[in-house]
Amino acid sequence: MRRLPRYVRVGLLGGFIIIYLTAVGMIAAFHERNIITGVVQFSVVLMTLVYMAAGYLAARAPKGGSPPLRPTRDALIAGAVGGVLVGVFVILMTVLADAGYTPRDMFIAITPATLDILSFDQGTYLSLPVQAVLGAVLGLAGGYLSTATPNVRSTVTRAISATLIGALGAPLFSVMMAGLGIPSRWLFRSEGLTIVGTVFVVGVTLLLRWYLLRAGGVRNALDRVPGVTRKNVNVVTWAVVGVVLAVLPWIVNTFVSDVLGTVGLYILLGLGLNIVVGYAGLLDLGYVAFYAVGAYSVAVLTARSSFLVGADVTNLAPDGFMNFWVAIPLTIVIAVIIGVLIGAPVLRLRGDYLAIVTLGFGEIIRTLVLSDWLKPYLGGPQGITEIPSVPVGPFNARDPRILYYLILGFVLVSYFVSTRLKYARIGRAWAAMREDEDVAEGMGISVIKYKILAFVMGAAVGCLGGAFFAAKLSVANPGSFTLLVSINVLAVVVLGGMGSIPGVVVGSLVLVGLPELLREFGEFRLHIYGIILVAIMVFKPEGLFPDARRARELRGEATVKEPVPALAGAAE
Repeated sequence: MRRLPRYVRVGLLGGFIIIYLTAVGMIAAFHERNIITGVVQFSVVLMTLVYMAAGYLAARAPKGGSPPLRPTRDALIAGAVGGVLVGVFVILMTVLADAGYTPRDMFIAITPATLDILSFDQGTYLSLPVQAVLGAVLGLAGGYLSTATPNVRSTVTRAISATLIGALGAPLFSVMMAGLGIPSRWLFRSEGLTIVGTVFVVGVTLLLRWYLLRAGGVRNALDRVPGVTRKNVNVVTWAVVGVVLAVLPWIVNTFVSDVLGTVGLYILLGLGLNIVVGYAGLLDLGYVAFYAVGAYSVAVLTARSSFLVGADVTNLAPDGFMNFWVAIPLTIVIAVIIGVLIGAPVLRLRGDYLAIVTLGFGEIIRTLVLSDWLKPYLGGPQGITEIPSVPVGPFNARDPRILYYLILGFVLVSYFVSTRLKYARIGRAWAAMREDEDVAEGMGISVIKYKILAFVMGAAVGCLGGAFFAAKLSVANPGSFTLLVSINVLAVVVLGGMGSIPGVVVGSLVLVGLPELLREFGEFRLHIYGIILVAIMVFKPEGLFPDARRARELRGEATVKEPVPALAGAAE
């Protein structure tokens, strides 16, 4: 394969992708999902993107010592050939399937209806030249983007992305506009954009992009506005964010509010693990232990079936041992103690050894919860039930909107504390320890103390997520605290950007919120989700919202003094 020309390899890869999308049924399943209602369906967009991506990659300048392609001729030809080769694969698959040479028991998704989609309802053989011409044109367009200036390439990419986001998010955006009393039929129809809506979305995107390019970026554009200062911008930005967060549950449906609450729980967990992994550099794969400690502590202290009130599942007590708000401080204390117990034995371990040991501690916690030894106290495999909701006066805390506000309040407090810790003396000690423990210890930093502090602070924040999780579901069950939770939280931190506090928020929205909002795509939502994650890690290896220092390290740039945001205040 490496000896073949680049455009041939890319064409083969694009053809295999088209076959895969067809074989798993995504092309047929998404043919009824509108992007531009009555004009373009999602299946057409998927094929178009594969054609253009093949042309783009085929025309891209090769790495290493190979001479670059000439943009005026060679690159465009390579892009067109790459697109044609993708079309050849589609042609071969269509002809073979129409002739009955594909095993239908293996590829049940390749049906006559799917072949009609691939042939544009023109018949198998009449569509063959159309596929070749379409591949050449779209590959040529991708090749042109590869040789275009970065501004042109970025503008086209943003316009396509805005259209896709607007169309795929149409069900959510329609609900939000209805909640605000804004008519949306001119913009969305049949879960897709109207023609007028498409022109509006693309026009606004291009106009905003043109203005920002002319002004030299967002910062320069704001500086040109009379009377606008950096402080005013920060105040207005936080005010807008606050208003949006305050009214969001009332302009979306109950399902979205519930998803936002789940995202909030993972933000709490991510902020806690970010202290351990992002700040201190301690790879903890057993972080689910603190999640479980928070849930079971609240369950034991507040549930009507807790052993503390002398009841069992067949004879429930009228009330729990104490109120939820009284149990929260005790839960934090218990989590801190567990954090010390877990942190103390691993003080001399680093890297992979630390990860394996913390993974073992997480499994030990889950095994203890499942054991017959603690079954009279923790309920065994059935867990603890009858956990009351969070008491908030006359409001019903089972309502996802009310629970959203409670979780949001604790997220904001944890966000503020994390920010203060990062730029305080303890945060600088963690940063030094993360870079090189031996040098940090030689400079007088007590590595043992700060490792313990990292585990303690991570446990204190992470247990809050477990506490609200138990109150939300009214049950604490060991099946909810598996290794997969630790992996997901670690993925939130890595995806958002290790050491970045805003990155935890963005990572939680993408990793937790996006799969829930993609439920309309059924069994294919994980395919789309996986593609998005791979693309993010390929094109943004430092994370979606990386920490400035980490981003410079990955790019090989010299480290300079990092500015401290206004929220953090002066370093202590």
